[in-house]
Amino acid sequence: MMRNTISRRHFLQTGAVALAASLPTQSAPNIKVYHIGLQLYSVRDAMQKDPLGTLRAVAKIGYKEVEHADYRDRKFYGFSAAEFDKVLKDNGLAMPSSHTIFRKAHWLEAKNDVTDAWKKTIDDALIIGQKQLISPWFEWDLTKPDEMKRGVAAYERCGEICRAAGLRFGFHNHTVEFENNYAGQPIYEYMLRNWSLVNICQQLDICNMAIGGAAPMDWLRRYPHQFESLHVKDRAPGKDESILLGTGSLAMAEILAFAKKHTPVKYWIIEQESHGRETPLEAAAYNLRRFKEYGFI
Repeated sequence: MMRNTISRRHFLQTGAVALAASLPTQSAPNIKVYHIGLQLYSVRDAMQKDPLGTLRAVAKIGYKEVEHADYRDRKFYGFSAAEFDKVLKDNGLAMPSSHTIFRKAHWLEAKNDVTDAWKKTIDDALIIGQKQLISPWFEWDLTKPDEMKRGVAAYERCGEICRAAGLRFGFHNHTVEFENNYAGQPIYEYMLRNWSLVNICQQLDICNMAIGGAAPMDWLRRYPHQFESLHVKDRAPGKDESILLGTGSLAMAEILAFAKKHTPVKYWIIEQESHGRETPLEAAAYNLRRFKEYGFI
C-alpha cells in the first residue's frame, strides 16, 4: 500500500493548529449561514425530461441551492459547466456541492496522482462555483481489507489534490460502509479514523446509515467534528427507502437539533428518492417546509 503524502501522525503533530483555525469547534460551531439545498436525485426523472422547467419549479418552491447527481462526459444534465452555471443563476440558484463518484479509474496508484479526467472534474466544479466535491460511492472492494485500505489512501490523496485546487473533497455514505466490517468495526469507522479532516469532509446520509443498521445519533455523538454536510432524509418505517420528513422512523427533531448545535454542518441537503401518492416536486416542497419547522431559516 502506498504511503500517504500527509500521514495521520504528521497531521496530528503539525496540523492541529491549522485545523482548529479552519474548522468550527465541536462545542460551539461558528456557522453564520445555513445552506439548504435539494439533492436533484429527488426529482431525477423530471431533470432528465425537462431540466430547465424542473429547476424553475425547484426555485419557485423556495430552494436557493441544489446538489446535482448527473455529471457525465463533462456535462451536467447535458450542459457544460459554464452553461449549467448560467442556467442556475438565471433561476436564482447556486450549486455549492455535488455528487460525482471518485472512481478507481480516476486513480493512478503508481504515480500517486489522479487522472486528467478527474482534474477536469475539479476544473468544472470550480467553474460552476462548487465548494464541495462529494463522492457518493466507494468503488474499492470493502470485503478485501488490502484493497479497501488502498482505496482509503487514494481518497486521502485525492482530497489533498482537491484542496490544493481550492475545493473541499468529501464522501457520502450509503449502507455498505456499515454492513461490512474491518477489525470488528464497521468500515466507516476505519474511514473516519484514517482520513484527515484537513483533506476530507463527510456528508452524512442519516437514512442510508439507518438502513445499514447504524444509529445516526450514535455516530453524531462520537464524531461530531467530522460532518460538514448532511443529507436530510427520513426513513420509511419498516422499509429500506425514504419518506416525507417527519413521517418516518428517524428521530428527526433530535438528530437535526444535535447536528445544528454540535457539528460544523453547513450544507443541509434535502433528499427523498421514493415517493408515495405525492409527486417528487410536491415532496420537495413539503420537505422544505417541514425542515424549516425544525428551526432552520
